[in-house]
Amino acid sequence: MAFDYAKAYQQFIDEALCASSATAWMIPEPGKVRFDGGKEVEISTLSTSGLGTYQSGKADGSAYPTGTVSNAWKAYTMSMDRGVKFALDRADPSDTGFIATAENVIREFARTALVREQDTYRIHKLYELIAADTTYKTTHVVSATLSKTNAISTVTSLIQTVRDDAEEMTGYVALISHKNKTAFLEAATGTYHDIAFGASVSINGVTYDNVMMLDDTPCIFVPQSRMKTVIAVNDGSDDDGGIEAGTDAKDIAALIVHTDTPLAVSKLDSIKQFAPQENQLFDGTAIQARYLYDLFVPSKRMASIGAVVNP
Repeated sequence: MAFDYAKAYQQFIDEALCASSATAWMIPEPGKVRFDGGKEVEISTLSTSGLGTYQSGKADGSAYPTGTVSNAWKAYTMSMDRGVKFALDRADPSDTGFIATAENVIREFARTALVREQDTYRIHKLYELIAADTTYKTTHVVSATLSKTNAISTVTSLIQTVRDDAEEMTGYVALISHKNKTAFLEAATGTYHDIAFGASVSINGVTYDNVMMLDDTPCIFVPQSRMKTVIAVNDGSDDDGGIEAGTDAKDIAALIVHTDTPLAVSKLDSIKQFAPQENQLFDGTAIQARYLYDLFVPSKRMASIGAVVNP
């Protein structure tokens, strides 16, 4: 039986993302996304009608107003079409040696390069959407430099604004740049807010350790390099690939979002491997992978996003 490299590699990538990514919880639950082939995906939205007036005098079955339930599938196109090629010099010609080497390479790639790129893209995409929204951008994007004196009040005030506008009081997550952790540590004493550090929290089935709880909101600390207002997507032709801060990028100090809002989709679209005896370019094994991904937010969920940006 031929070894299923694509299935194994996808498993390694998923494990690395869950273990290291600050945004792995944004992946929708199974059944909510359908892959149509290529770059196309469909995402389901379940909706119901509201209550009507109960008419107690009717005994013909019409006392209850008729409600409606719809599950609409909307098509999206993943805009991020990325690829990478690894060259492994031949050290052991046996398949076992090749599999072990390839696994290590893919695990390291997923744990470092892919996690950084996914986190950076997803966080920026959420910021970009709320910063461009004509209804909420003036109140949901706050300009502030977090410090001991204002860190808690700035973030909690924004959370309250988002809650009121979204009309959802619970279910939010705050992504906070790690460089601001000290401000919250220093402000933790002498505040009427309930703040604790080192919590273990499950968010959409993904467990995070060392989480800060700010009242009832879990706060995940993220490297500042992944939280930027402008990003540059490197094409890999004359650089190391990945995503980095763009020109005139500002630091995002905090991003507030409801756990049901971001829909992060990704797919290992294709993977090819050429053993040394098949590879005519060099004496070793070549691995080529094509990875598609994106993040989407239904328009009605825009009110549930907020950001604090350094001036």
